[in-house]
Parts: sequence; structure tokens; C-alpha cells
Amino acid sequence: MKKLWILICCALLAGCSSANAPKDEKKETKKTSENTVVSFVGVGDNLIHDSIYKEADKLDGADQDGHYDFSAMYEKIKKDTKKADLAFINQETILGGDDLGLSGYPTFNTPSDVANGVVDAGFDIVNTATNHCLDKFQTGINNSSATWAKYKGVIAAGTYTSQKDRDTVRVIKRKGIRFSFLAYTYGTNGVAPEYDYSVAYFDDEQIRKDVAAAKKVSDVVIVSAHWGTENIHEINDEQKHYAQLFADLGVDVVIGTHPHVIQPVEWVNSTDGTSKTLVVYSLGNFLSGMLSVDNVVGGMIGFDFVKDAKTKKIAVENVKWTPIVTHFDGDGNPDNIMESRHNYKVYKVSDYSDELAQRHALNGYEGQTFSMDVIHQITNASIDAKFLK
Repeated sequence: MKKLWILICCALLAGCSSANAPKDEKKETKKTSENTVVSFVGVGDNLIHDSIYKEADKLDGADQDGHYDFSAMYEKIKKDTKKADLAFINQETILGGDDLGLSGYPTFNTPSDVANGVVDAGFDIVNTATNHCLDKFQTGINNSSATWAKYKGVIAAGTYTSQKDRDTVRVIKRKGIRFSFLAYTYGTNGVAPEYDYSVAYFDDEQIRKDVAAAKKVSDVVIVSAHWGTENIHEINDEQKHYAQLFADLGVDVVIGTHPHVIQPVEWVNSTDGTSKTLVVYSLGNFLSGMLSVDNVVGGMIGFDFVKDAKTKKIAVENVKWTPIVTHFDGDGNPDNIMESRHNYKVYKVSDYSDELAQRHALNGYEGQTFSMDVIHQITNASIDAKFLK
């Protein structure tokens, strides 16, 4: 009888253990005949000028208290970014450590609190390989790394604190699919890194090694490419070269940043014709205080990674470009724009209006006109209509 009672207890405990298994684990073991779909969105340059962080200082409730609240600036796109299974952002300006002194253009140091706003908005993949990543030298990179490491479930790549860190491929998992994330920049404004491992620069041989390593530990390879010519909508030769290299190496998606204006989206076929890579050449600015109409019209790229239930192959499908705009008000006098910019907020263009466009501080600045028509003209000139469906 005693033995029977022990067996019953063991069976009950086993049942409880199974019932309390982590949800993700239970989902992993569940068999299904349906395709697995992982949604992705990406935005461009989170370019924090001093006028932006000074406003964030006020939004926190007290000036110059060392705390900053950027959340209101992202609230209009938050629904889309939080809903996506994966969300990418380019952190253009280094989170170099507030103790080093905050600064804007041309040598940036952004408040670490911007990470709170970024993560709260749903972003979990962060590029740190930009031309401004050495603005506070290796100390800034170390502080940036420590800041992003505080957020569970967020991966950041492009700058590194050791050779071991540089050699570690960033991987994030969704619905049983492993996604690796690599990042590269064309340069660092002439500032040389203290160590070879500090910054991931474009280099054919190194990229080949990195992609091979990423494929060993993941099912999908995503690359962030900080490239192109500033303020130019056309693709340059360096972009074409590396887009083809990534395609030939079997990279699934390339997300481009740096030009501060939007550039085309296209599928690039591998040279052997066996695969194709989605290349988004530039998403333009996400949040910034730049002073050209072209600089405040950006894009949010969206698509799905679809894993076929039968073949187990993963494809990129349902690619869509959503136009966005960085809004900021002035005081009505374009000559005062440097001091008067305020009320920074990123909008989807579908939620924007001519009334807001008329209020934009750039409307009338140096003879510029800003309107819904202008936004659509800029977008349509660079983005193929098939991605604007």
C-alpha cells in the first residue's frame, strides 16, 4: 500500500511539472501543420540632437536633473513597433555615458535614458555601428554596451568591448526560429579605434567569416549596413558591392542606414542564382533635428519571415514600406529655428496631416515647403510602388 501511494504521488508531481513548464517551451514542442510567421519592422537613424535631449529633460518633469523622458517622441509609432515580433532601430548617436558630458552635433553623446524610450517602444535589435560610435572613444563604447546589456531580450551589435565580445554572434529567438544579427559601418569620421575589435567596419574577408559563423548558430541572418552618401537618395558603388556580397553569402535581409534620407528597396539575387536577399538601402532618419525636408521624411520597413511547415525553408514575404515623418514645431519665425525647435514626435504619414505639416518648423525655413504632397513626392521618387501597397 505504501509503495502504491508513493507511485501515485510521483505521477501527480510529474503532471504538475508538465503543466507548469514555460510557455515558450510548450510552444516549441507543439506540432503544427501551419507555417510559422515572425513579423519584423525596422526604422532608421535615432539621431539625438541637443534640442531633442533638452526637450526630453523637460518632459521628465524637471530641467537639468539628469533624467530624460523620450517616450512621448515615439508614442505615435509605438503600436506598430511593439506589435512586431522583432523590431530594429539604428542608434545613430553613442550612449557614451552621461558623466562624460552630453553633446549634440558634430560630436555626440546621448543620454543613456534614450534606451528606456527605445525599449519601451518595442525595439529589441539595435545597431551601434555608426560613424559616430567613436565620438566618446572606447569609453563611450563600453558605456553603450553596459547600457544596452541592462535590457533583457535586447541585442545590440556593431561595437564591442573585447575580442571575445566581437567574436560572439548576437542571436535572438522567436517562435523556434533563431535570428543572428551582424552590423557594419563604412567609417567613424576619421577617428581610429583603440583596438581592432572595437568597431565592425566593412571588410570583405571579415564579413565572410562573420556570416559563416552566424549561419552555424542561426536559421536567419540579418545585417545592419551603415553605408551610402549623406543626403543623397541614389545608391553608391560601395553599397552595390556589399549588397551583392551579402547576397552571394546568403544573408537574408540587409537593413541600411546613414544617408539621413531614404533610398530604394530591392531584391538582390546571388550571383549563382540560388537565392535572393532583401536590401533596404536606407530608411532615412527616424528621430532627428536635421534641417532639410528630405531629412525628416523616413520609412518603416515591415515584412514577415515565413517558415514553411513542410519544407522547413524560411522566406521573406509581405514586404511593405510605411512612410514616416519627424515632426517638430517652431515659433513661427524660421530665423529662430535653432532655438525654437520643440514638440518632437515621429508619425506614420497615414496619421499625419497638412495641418501638422503647416506647423512644422521647416515650413518656410530657407524657402522650403512642407506638405503631405511633398512627403509623398519624396517617398515615391525613391520607393518602388510595389513596396507601398
